Amino acid sequence: MANALVGKASVSITCVAPNNTAAEALRDFFVGHREFMEEKSYQNGPLSVVHYSISESPEYERDDAAWAQGKYPETTGKTIFHLYEIYESADGLHHHWIESAEFLPIFGELCATHQIKVEVNNQMRVIQSLWD
Repeated sequence: MANALVGKASVSITCVAPNNTAAEALRDFFVGHREFMEEKSYQNGPLSVVHYSISESPEYERDDAAWAQGKYPETTGKTIFHLYEIYESADGLHHHWIESAEFLPIFGELCATHQIKVEVNNQMRVIQSLWD
């Protein structure tokens, strides 16, 4: 069904690991994060997690023309991680942040130690989706 996710709350966290050591540290952290999510997340009801994913890729040089031509731009040597979560409601996402309080200092220390850049886009509202 088109637009099944409209109105749901999302958070998007992008991490840029400057080297392989930092990338491996993030991979290890995300293993623990998934275990935490499996244990703590609601599967049903207004606080439920509708979608959870972590993606990884090399960082590419900015070259929109290459992508449009079907080519891959050169890589920078950095690794990008993208955590994306969708919740049934804004309250579900808010609740998750409160439950995640134990992870925040660990994540902050990891990022400081490895000079990982982080961008968080929080309490976003889905305005379009294609399928369930």
